[in-house]
Amino acid sequence: MNLRDARKLKQLSQEKVSRLVNISLKHYQNIEYGIAMPTVNIALHICEVLEVDPRTIEEWKDRKKTQ
Repeated sequence: MNLRDARKLKQLSQEKVSRLVNISLKHYQNIEYGIAMPTVNIALHICEVLEVDPRTIEEWKDRKKTQ
């Protein structure tokens, strides 16, 4: 699941999530668009607000291919 889908399921705007997590709207947008990687604390707080498991967020999965 990606952040946008999780946020939409909770019927929250980007602005509302950013306020609940106490980060700027721009920073949240950058996280959601994959431009910025959040700290562990921010990532966990976002997942708490969205009620999702952080291991299921596509933007945060390891992109390296294992052989």
